Amino acid sequence: ARNTLNFGNNISQQESLVSIGKKFQLGFFSPNESGSNTTSLKKYLGIWYRNLEEKNTVVWVANRNKPIVDSDGVFQIAEDGNLVVADASQSYWSTELAKVSSSRNRLVKLLDSGNLVLMDDDGYMLWQSFQHPTDTFLPGMKMNINLTLSSWRNENDPESGSFAFEQAKKSYRVNNHSQLYWEFDGQNLDKMFHIILGLLENTTTSHSNYSKLLKKNMTQQIFNYDKSRLVMNSSGEIQFWKWEDNFQWMKIWGQPSDICDIHNYCGNFSSCSKDNWIPCKCLPGFRKLSDDAPRYQLGERFQGCVRKSQTSCLPKVMATANNEMIFINLTKIKVGNPDIGLQSESEANCQSMCLNMCSVSRCNAYSYNNATYSDRSSIFSCWIWTRELPTLQEDQDDGRDLSILVKRSDIESTAKSCEPCGTYIIPYPLSTGPKCGDPMYNKFSCNLLTGQLSFMLSDGKSYRVTVIDEGGRKFYIQTNDTNRCGDSSSSSYQTSSPFSVINWCSNEDEIELDWAPAPEPHCDKYVECKNWPHSTCIAKNGGETRIIKKPFNQSNAIDSSSNLYSHHYPNMYNGVCLYKVSIQIQESLYNSEKHVKGLIGLGSLEENDGESIEVPYYTFRSIQLATNNFSDSNKLGQGGYGPVYKGRFPGGQDIAIKRLSSVSTQGLHEFKNEVVLIAKLQHRNLVRLRGYCVKGDEKILLYEYMSNKSLDTFIFGIARGMLYLHQDSRLRVIHRDLKTSNILLDEEMIPKISDFGLAKIFGGKETEASTQRVMGT
Repeated sequence: ARNTLNFGNNISQQESLVSIGKKFQLGFFSPNESGSNTTSLKKYLGIWYRNLEEKNTVVWVANRNKPIVDSDGVFQIAEDGNLVVADASQSYWSTELAKVSSSRNRLVKLLDSGNLVLMDDDGYMLWQSFQHPTDTFLPGMKMNINLTLSSWRNENDPESGSFAFEQAKKSYRVNNHSQLYWEFDGQNLDKMFHIILGLLENTTTSHSNYSKLLKKNMTQQIFNYDKSRLVMNSSGEIQFWKWEDNFQWMKIWGQPSDICDIHNYCGNFSSCSKDNWIPCKCLPGFRKLSDDAPRYQLGERFQGCVRKSQTSCLPKVMATANNEMIFINLTKIKVGNPDIGLQSESEANCQSMCLNMCSVSRCNAYSYNNATYSDRSSIFSCWIWTRELPTLQEDQDDGRDLSILVKRSDIESTAKSCEPCGTYIIPYPLSTGPKCGDPMYNKFSCNLLTGQLSFMLSDGKSYRVTVIDEGGRKFYIQTNDTNRCGDSSSSSYQTSSPFSVINWCSNEDEIELDWAPAPEPHCDKYVECKNWPHSTCIAKNGGETRIIKKPFNQSNAIDSSSNLYSHHYPNMYNGVCLYKVSIQIQESLYNSEKHVKGLIGLGSLEENDGESIEVPYYTFRSIQLATNNFSDSNKLGQGGYGPVYKGRFPGGQDIAIKRLSSVSTQGLHEFKNEVVLIAKLQHRNLVRLRGYCVKGDEKILLYEYMSNKSLDTFIFGIARGMLYLHQDSRLRVIHRDLKTSNILLDEEMIPKISDFGLAKIFGGKETEASTQRVMGT
């Protein structure tokens, strides 16, 4: 086979050029397309390896964005001297060189390097494929800022894809639709990448020594680049492949190697752990960028985080004197390049310079001296970040120690909360030691050197914690046991109260656990009631002291929109301080059946009756926010007593909100009756009351939201709920307003009896009762 092509000759779709050493071949090819008709396959002119066991390893494509379809195209030197792929009617690709007076002495040649060159009769190279690559970089090429590797659209389509590899100033990067996707910035000890540098900088003879590219502290290396290639893959990974002696291509390097390597994958002020099922979380002292953002799910992009308290930068004197600002110390962290480098004789001095930067720009973090990145040979020992920190990568062997400046109150939600463990926030009542959290929950341990949090099961073994979900009151541990989901798994991993396993097979090697709500917090002195609103420290039964809530009145009701209570503060139950994470509204419950019956017998209901009704109380403002000020778009329907709205509270909780109309026939007695009665009755076929609100003329009931509307839309039986009311409940109840629109269905189509405004209680042993008023519909 020939390796050159002269003017006047061409390469048809059945012919090819082969380099003189038979290493590469040029010709027309069709990618594998399942189900395609062989008579209408797309044809491309390309170059591929020859004489390898794996056929058609394509390294260059000419007409990648304009294939030949159902025609007899050829490759040739055109009259204007350009190389072209064309048929009788049109051109599919051209080298697009300036027109010359004569093209007859031009010659095209395929070299053993894989380079296709166009030369004149003096041997001068006019054009070469090595300067116009597609997705592959071969030994002998030289990278520069004008050269780009562009991925295929997919593995079977050579059309230009989304990803591109290029040189940018002093770094190499991968862009996704022109946006930074991955970057090598010199900040790691990836020895393999120094081999890639040797390839890119064209120091690659058959055996190349490229020690001049390495840092002074790197060991000199030699690598055989024969039959190797760098490929910009359609998945976004830049890959280095080498042909091995076992007659197959082996990928020996690729970046990004995991999702955490993707540039700012989790957004600013967040961290990413490649070993965690849910990799992203906010740094201690920070919250999600949007309070309304849904909880992160695997596969979704995290939107980043912001400081919990947007306070102005405090000078060092104020910050230290008031003890307001502290540093969170993280280890083995990979982070972007610092903004400022300074000389410092000690870490304390470096920290001081960070705190004193308020007059110029805010210091968000610093790192002192012991960095293992390329800056360790610099004259600077103190590195400072003033811009928003991009995603931090956790547990990096080549990472640095990093100290992040935060407000103390943003990481200590209560006086008894444990300090963060690395990037993990430890919510109360979870405990990592005897001096914080609740002693009942002291099953966690923190490795201060690595910042890794662990949880101990009943067998005494500790397992790595991957995620703590404060809002869901649950967490995940990693077992490294992919076989635990068998029949005997439950006997292998046991825990005890207040913890319980809720999913043995949450992920391949993870177990999902939850924790029970905590009792009133222990206390020794009043100061420990810090951040427990309206509370004091007094002795309980048995002599032990607990944090107890002061008497509740409506003016103390917590507004769900308040920033102070938007991050997992305690709720107040039955006159004591109980911690229940991620609920942002103060609630009061009751336990006395006698009290319920007594309230029904009262003659009136005033706004200050919130002190005695002791069912969950919501502020009117929080309801306005949840319903978008009772917007028509949130309206679910209209009943005889007023409209019903759908409300969404912080945390994504949906609630049905019944607003008593000012002209409603339901009076104060019926309103009070429904509040106290339905809260006491608990059954799977009775709708659950979530709370109430009384403000002036406004009287509102909040129910669990039933996504499937009412029974007049979906016909379904309710006999079991009625049997419970009439016979099985401790309170014998006549509903007196049972109709299809008062039967609601939840997401699982389970019917719930609702609207107890007209209900009546009769004696525990009675089976019938009479009334003096005509009631119901």
